[in-house]
Amino acid sequence: MPRELSNDPRDRLGVYKRLEEVPPRYRLRQHADVYRGEDVWETFLEDHLFPQYPKDRYRQDTRRAGRLWKSHMADCGRHHALATPEDVDQWCRSLLDQRNVRTVYNHYWVRLERFYDWLLTRTDHPHVYHPFLMAAAEYETASRIWEAKVEQR
Repeated sequence: MPRELSNDPRDRLGVYKRLEEVPPRYRLRQHADVYRGEDVWETFLEDHLFPQYPKDRYRQDTRRAGRLWKSHMADCGRHHALATPEDVDQWCRSLLDQRNVRTVYNHYWVRLERFYDWLLTRTDHPHVYHPFLMAAAEYETASRIWEAKVEQR
């Protein structure tokens, strides 16, 4: 029988629970040059997510979430695959200005959380921590979105 995951995002994080604990050489910002001009989100969609979810509506919603995320990350001056937990929380706050918590979770958070899950499993990406989980553990707004996830389980 599969083991149930903890509802606490801290329990799902690996060795590093906060960005400050990550040694500078492992922080995602160190890889900005490698990611410049690379659309990792599109690769994730085409190679991983869309083969599992072929419905047009899901694809449209997912592309919208990606566009908003990429725009937010461009405003932060970072590549969309190189977020900090603070970037995640700021994005959540901006989404909640016009949407309710459940909508933000179901249409935005879940898709980007999966993206970072995927990055962590790929040996061709340097990801050793999860900014979405860190944000849920550390910031109030991201924690509210995480609670929507827990309530739906």
